[in-house]
Amino acid sequence: MSLLVNLGKIFSILAGVFTISAYACGSVGVLLSPPFLAVFLKGAASLFFILCAGYLMNDLCDVRYDRLNRPDSMFVGKRLSAGLAGWFVLALFSSGVVCAFFVNRWFTAVILPLSAGVALYNLYSKRLGLFKEAAISLVVASIYPLALALTSGGNSSSRRDSLYIFPVWFFLNIMAYEIMRDIIDSPGDKAGRGTTLPLRIGEEKARKAAVFLALAGIPVSLLPYLLGMCGNVYLGGAAAAALLLAAGTVMRNPGLSKAIFMNILLVTFSSLADLHLG
Repeated sequence: MSLLVNLGKIFSILAGVFTISAYACGSVGVLLSPPFLAVFLKGAASLFFILCAGYLMNDLCDVRYDRLNRPDSMFVGKRLSAGLAGWFVLALFSSGVVCAFFVNRWFTAVILPLSAGVALYNLYSKRLGLFKEAAISLVVASIYPLALALTSGGNSSSRRDSLYIFPVWFFLNIMAYEIMRDIIDSPGDKAGRGTTLPLRIGEEKARKAAVFLALAGIPVSLLPYLLGMCGNVYLGGAAAAALLLAAGTVMRNPGLSKAIFMNILLVTFSSLADLHLG
């Protein structure tokens, strides 16, 4: 299950990069045209390898925590030995970096520090304390400059300009999601002497912080429509995402975590649909 969940997250991120790249280009058609498509596919392959390396390394570093939090869905330490996982991590990171050199210099300039950030986060995440959620949120939000680098800055348009707003919304929601995941993982983190936000300030206060961050993202998500950067299709999706998120605030922790994640997916795919149909 852990493997399938991680693959789902990886392809969700790649779908997000596709959407951001399409916004940078101005339309899906332009992104799928020969000049951009070949570059995008090489960049997507590079990012795929880096993400696979990151999630596998995370499982490797969290083995002792996962034995308590999710023993039935463990991948590393159960289906794959730790030693072999380490070699796969190295091979995947290397493959991602090599692919990046075939994209363009701007993409390479972003992917190298991103790879280093992913590796460092996995090594020290349980000791980052109050900065853990902010650190991973910044790493994940780097898909925005990554997509802009992938398209060499894209084409000037109001759609592309919305990419200066969406990262704020994305950062807030990713941070809220990570806080909720840490709340759910608190038993294993506590046993492993981790120093996550819920363990520092308590689960109740951490949940309130997650709710605040996620709800703060709603007005930000509406700005692209209010500023004329997106159309009615996007507005419908963003409104539905906001209602789903509001419903999630009265659910238990796993339900709220899923609601935040679905909010991110809904806004992303409605923005892509709006671009294609608008």
